[in-house]
Amino acid sequence: MHYFFASVDKVRRFYKAPDGVELEARTYIERPGAVREGTPFFLGPDMQPVEPLCSFFFDLSKSLVAKTLADYTYDVLDLVEFLGQLDPPTDLVSATEDDLVAYRDDRTRHQDVPISAATWQRRRAAINNFYDWAVYDGLLDRRPYHRRRNGRDVLAWGSTTELDVRHLSFGQWRFLKQVGLRGLLPDDCMDRSFRGSAPLRNSSAGELAVTTGMRLREFTCLLDIEVGPPRRDASPADVQLQAIAKYGLPRAVSIQDSTLREIDLYRRTERAQVVRKAAGNLHRRREEWFIVDDVDLRQMRLGGVWRGRRRSFRIAQMPAPLRRITMTEGDHGLEPMALFVGRGGQMPSKQRWEQVFEDAHTRTLQVSEEHGLGPVMPRLFRIHDTRHTFAIFMLQQLTRMVLAEEAERIASGGHGAYLADHISRNPLLIVQRLLGHRQPGSTMRYLRYIRETNVLVMRALEEWNDRDASYADYAARLMGGAA
Repeated sequence: MHYFFASVDKVRRFYKAPDGVELEARTYIERPGAVREGTPFFLGPDMQPVEPLCSFFFDLSKSLVAKTLADYTYDVLDLVEFLGQLDPPTDLVSATEDDLVAYRDDRTRHQDVPISAATWQRRRAAINNFYDWAVYDGLLDRRPYHRRRNGRDVLAWGSTTELDVRHLSFGQWRFLKQVGLRGLLPDDCMDRSFRGSAPLRNSSAGELAVTTGMRLREFTCLLDIEVGPPRRDASPADVQLQAIAKYGLPRAVSIQDSTLREIDLYRRTERAQVVRKAAGNLHRRREEWFIVDDVDLRQMRLGGVWRGRRRSFRIAQMPAPLRRITMTEGDHGLEPMALFVGRGGQMPSKQRWEQVFEDAHTRTLQVSEEHGLGPVMPRLFRIHDTRHTFAIFMLQQLTRMVLAEEAERIASGGHGAYLADHISRNPLLIVQRLLGHRQPGSTMRYLRYIRETNVLVMRALEEWNDRDASYADYAARLMGGAA
């Protein structure tokens, strides 16, 4: 069985009508009601559609984005392959509860590298979606397995409620930034053997992440005009996130002046050089881009031409795929509007960013060992740890400030805070808003770090308070605004 994913851009770039076939493919795929981007379709050996997979994913594409559709496709195909290897072989429609339980046990326990509980939860969701659809569509009378009223069923396995929270002290972050991302040595001298590219881009992106708590997709998909240059009064820049935020939940992010200045250095050096070199490559693929010719900074709206049509978008409502192809006419030709750009003039991919930080972490471990510095960096690190760092230190600072203000109020003969004050100044609620958590329970997991009495952890927390533009400054401004 062969499978493919619908892609408007690939059709526009590569489609050639077969001999004897008169089909204007571009018009066909861009018409109202056309198959949505990323929709998978499946063909058998006779090149005919394979059912019920085609119909199931066509319905699923109406409510899911391309990335989720791709994940579900691979999950369902893995199940189809397993069922086909049973003795006797079976298929999705004929599978029994025992067949599905055998699949769960094989993937979570018996195969050479069992999958994690989080991966299985996603596969279970794909299986549940398929059989719910099959029953609703009349393909089956009922599911092949029993589901209780609380949503649990025989496919349930593992737990993913515990959050693996890791944070960096200021010393660890500075070592990762200077040595790992920028290619310096522990004494801040240049390491001539360093072969990394775009050190200013990578270090300023990391600084943006650790001082705002933005997720990887959020800070790497920002447009340059959203951040802008440093303000004359050293005030922070407020950026409105929505389409690129998780679940599309809107929230405001505040970027500190010191971070803005670091980004501006990158903007005027590395970025300017990359943009100039990429102009020719971008021009050759001009038809693929959203070419902006109207920028409304007051309403934060962009207008231009995309796929032959005049379009206008609010920047906050622009999804990541659209941001990746947003260009404008500059002094040297087409220029990307993305803040962080790669060699070709486009935003680096998620995989590329993960590789950048993985290589940086590996370098810090090697350099610390070569110079006999001891365990400077944790053995495990991922980009999301910068978000945890922001969350833990902000929660700790806000909690301290609330307790100090309450103690001062009572000591001066005043009464305790009213309920409305507790709600508006609650550190957990503020951090939940800053992080864009949908459920308070996600933020509650950080509480155990606030109660941590380990001397090393407390010392790590204190280190950030001694720096300019620290979390203490940010917390003070937040609390002042809430008063």
